Amino acid sequence: MISKAYTSFQLRSLVLKNRFIKTATYEGMCDNGRPTQQLIDFHARTAQGGIALTTVAYGAVNPDGRTHEHQMYLHQGIVEPLKELTDAVHRAGGKASIQLTHCGFFSRNKNIRGNKPLGPSKVLNTYGIMSGLAFSRAMTNGEISQTALDFAYAADFSRNVGFDAVEIHMGHGYLLSQFLTPQINKRKDNYGGSLENRMRLPLEVIAETRNAVGEDFPILVKLNLSDGFKGGFTIVDSIEVAKALEYAGVDALILSGGYTSKTPFYLMRGDIPIWDMTKVEKNWLQKIAIASFGRFIIRKYDFTENFFMPLALQVRKAVQLPLVYVGGVVSRQGIEDIMKEKFDMIALGRALIHDPDFILKIQDGSIQKSECNQCNICVAEMDRGGVRCVL
Repeated sequence: MISKAYTSFQLRSLVLKNRFIKTATYEGMCDNGRPTQQLIDFHARTAQGGIALTTVAYGAVNPDGRTHEHQMYLHQGIVEPLKELTDAVHRAGGKASIQLTHCGFFSRNKNIRGNKPLGPSKVLNTYGIMSGLAFSRAMTNGEISQTALDFAYAADFSRNVGFDAVEIHMGHGYLLSQFLTPQINKRKDNYGGSLENRMRLPLEVIAETRNAVGEDFPILVKLNLSDGFKGGFTIVDSIEVAKALEYAGVDALILSGGYTSKTPFYLMRGDIPIWDMTKVEKNWLQKIAIASFGRFIIRKYDFTENFFMPLALQVRKAVQLPLVYVGGVVSRQGIEDIMKEKFDMIALGRALIHDPDFILKIQDGSIQKSECNQCNICVAEMDRGGVRCVL
């Protein structure tokens, strides 16, 4: 069964040489929002390791969609380095995707227009308190419509600079995820209340994006299986949204989970590197808060191989569209198990950060399992010169 993971797979006009995707993990490799040579080299090296599709993380669809002012947003001023990146990935034998997102209320970007981050409703923004952004502002219907158009523009922009696919981020507690989550979305209009209303903006984003990029260009979606907290988006919700996205013509779902502002390590299971996170924090008030209360506030989740499998299988039984499994993939046996359960592709994060040649070594039998120990210090390294494995 391991051989199936190394067979080609097609998404619309895009032919992938195998079933492996480098999942979007924030790299921390932009300089004042401009992609650096370090980012280009990171994804080229990932492609050299045999991955079929490498995903550039966090391409904000407008300036206010950044969690902080140094992140990248997609605009004409960064065409050149992004073209260099996609060219480098193609020369290395891979394909390139980019994750398109908007942070919603989860922001500490002091350059935000209007001095308040936007979200489906007014909520407390604990991430931005120390930066003077304590509360979000509920989006107007006009701002909601414009945001859907911003996603579409960003997707067309990405296609024009050489990306082979886009990933629309509907998970992890960013804007589209916030609309899906009943505890966060308290709107009383057509965008709040029932699940049908809460998924309205995400579906409008897909419709506008498809209209912008045409019929041949693949659109993937990252969707939560669960937010991981009471009152959040559940597996029951996820199944219904997956069915709606299938009907809308999405090409593949990447099944993830967790909420950055509430359950950040629901996805990054294993150790919580409080000391390293404290050291890299630049805001002194935030630094003191993490050091003093981090271990009491940030919940730890034990790591097990393929930890999302029980939830992901429920979605697999409900839809026919291609599904990308992510979560705890570290071994040859784990890959075999995923393929046996009829998932179409596999997304890898920490195993590739630890060793970009992971899938080649699994294929030739030189290793059976990644040596990543789930210390999660790579999370802190994102803010200390760029994501890397410290082992």
